[in-house]
Amino acid sequence: MIAVFSVAELSFAREPLTPLRGPQRFVSFGSLAELLDDVYSADLNLAGEYAPCNCFSVYGDFSYRLISYEFDTMLHNQRHEALNLQVNGFNESYLGMKFMPYRFFGVDVNWRLPPGDGSQVNRFHRIGVEPFYLYDFSKGMQLGVAASYYTFLEDDDFLPGDEIGLKASMEWRLAWDYELHRGWLFDYVFLYRWRIQESQNLNMDKPYQDMNDLYRGFRMRVDAGHYFALAGHSLGVALFYEMNRGYLFGMETGHTLGLYTKYVF
Repeated sequence: MIAVFSVAELSFAREPLTPLRGPQRFVSFGSLAELLDDVYSADLNLAGEYAPCNCFSVYGDFSYRLISYEFDTMLHNQRHEALNLQVNGFNESYLGMKFMPYRFFGVDVNWRLPPGDGSQVNRFHRIGVEPFYLYDFSKGMQLGVAASYYTFLEDDDFLPGDEIGLKASMEWRLAWDYELHRGWLFDYVFLYRWRIQESQNLNMDKPYQDMNDLYRGFRMRVDAGHYFALAGHSLGVALFYEMNRGYLFGMETGHTLGLYTKYVF
């Protein structure tokens, strides 16, 4: 259990990495392929947000892992060409609310639910608070910055350490028709996060509870999509690439490639 816990908190799994935006109304559905820790996976994703006004919204993000496997080859009289089918089922789920009392400033409060059979990592409830600031650089470009704080709920006598992070994003509308709501939309997101205190194994005596799992890492994502006018709203098809794990002083990374459609109403 300790080994699983340590690996879990070093991987971000399927946490959605999206640009900073104010409350909006949309539904999106997509698929993705992921490589992380030499494990290849394929997911389906469903997300949505509903805003009764420009100052408040509720949202959800859900993933279902279709398949996950590891292909491992070793030499020197060791294991050769081992195929390890791992998991399929519901991955992580996220629920949240956005409060935006001012046009340029808001707060995102979110809750991560532990995954089902679709993941063996990040199996702890997590509560996050993310104040953010939006700046209209031009008519077609919006910049955003945010600071985040995350805390976890104890489970099975394990307590993950608190984390903080910084996030920056850019949303760029190119050749956009603002009357018909159609054109090209490009997004870029960068997230840098670190654990500010060690996790604890509460099964151990007090002097031995710390798990020595402090870390810092980053993620980045680029989306490119084309949106069409549909019944006075927008229907888009987009492709994205995400570096789902990186270290500033190392070479280890993970990669995600996905395709989704999004209806903004």
